[in-house]
Amino acid sequence: MKKIITACLLALLLIVPAGPALANGGEGEVVFGGDFTLESGEEVDGDLVVFGGNVVLEEDSFVDGAVFVMGGNATVAGEVDDELVVFGGNIELKSTAFIGSDVVAWGGQVERAEEAIVKGNVVGGVTTGFFRAPRIGRLFRFPFIPSPVPFKAGLGLFFHAVTDVFKIVITALALMALGLLMVLFLPKQTETVAQAILAAPLPSLGVGLLTVIVAIALTALLTLTICLSPIAVLIALATTAAGFFGWIGVSLLVGQKLLEGLKAQEPTSLVAVVIGALLTSLVSALPCLSSLIILGIASLGLGGVVLTRFGTMPYPETPPSPPPPVPAESEPPAAATENNTENEESQSQ
Repeated sequence: MKKIITACLLALLLIVPAGPALANGGEGEVVFGGDFTLESGEEVDGDLVVFGGNVVLEEDSFVDGAVFVMGGNATVAGEVDDELVVFGGNIELKSTAFIGSDVVAWGGQVERAEEAIVKGNVVGGVTTGFFRAPRIGRLFRFPFIPSPVPFKAGLGLFFHAVTDVFKIVITALALMALGLLMVLFLPKQTETVAQAILAAPLPSLGVGLLTVIVAIALTALLTLTICLSPIAVLIALATTAAGFFGWIGVSLLVGQKLLEGLKAQEPTSLVAVVIGALLTSLVSALPCLSSLIILGIASLGLGGVVLTRFGTMPYPETPPSPPPPVPAESEPPAAATENNTENEESQSQ
């Protein structure tokens, strides 16, 4: 972890001094901590990168490259030759906007006018159910790897790679932090969910998939009505919370099995859940298979949560053990009974 943080700090130290050089005559435009407006008739020769500010591209403005915004919104009425990527903000495409490649709003939404032209895909926010791990296909788009599709090298490629790595790191850190909290405050419940998934993986997967389908259907139906829309929000929140709980249960189980395979001495649940959360987040970020992997892990964990009633009861339920047999009272022997009778008769005489 210290190595990752150190690498990020070094990268920032290298980027910050390069900003003024690019802004003062280098190829492209880099802005730190401020808004940027490209007025009508103006042009940026290269990529436009803005940290901590909003971007406005007026009508008849032109960016001969990609536009990357971190921590701000983008309003586009002009033309962008390459991609438009916004991290932590929203995108508004006016009717006169033209984007030559993809439009991506990570952590935000895309508002697009019908007349706006986008030559690539439009992706707004995190929109794949409970979890969505970032795609890492761009991480492998480096010059030394042959590719049949030409791509633009330079500053835009660098920031694309940095953004994808940042997404993966943030997702992994968030899952590990959530796992630590669950194990610290709900250790028994988390362990119960993990053991249920281990004991009954197929029932957990089936129940989880059914729960996802039912939750989506109910949320969609209740959202159509005004008076019942708060119930739809509650169902969505409860299902999402259960999905995260189940994901942590799967992570704990994965970490425990890995440590057992490595024959670790006295592995703790905290270490296991951190390792498992890291592995599940990395596996769910694999290109092409990410959607299936995310759906499988989420459904498996959600099913374990439902079967154990949020970890409050084990599954399969162990039947109560029968009470121990009560020993029968021993009858006095016949000889002793006769002696007692004779003694009583002699006493009466």
